[in-house]
Amino acid sequence: MSELPQFARFWMICRKPAGPGARTEPRQRYSTFNDAEHAASQLAESTGAPHLILESVAIIRPGDNTQKGLFP
Repeated sequence: MSELPQFARFWMICRKPAGPGARTEPRQRYSTFNDAEHAASQLAESTGAPHLILESVAIIRPGDNTQKGLFP
């Protein structure tokens, strides 16, 4: 696992999961946090449901054995 440099990070939004089997399915990337925040705010207002902002912070490559478990 390697940390993404700041310029390579992006944000996505999704509806807050309602339970363990809920699917989030984010579909669009935003290049800034402010853009994602604005879109999430609009969706929350139009749907009446809370939304989350997700950020990419690391890349996992096939065969990357540096991560031993779910948490570092």
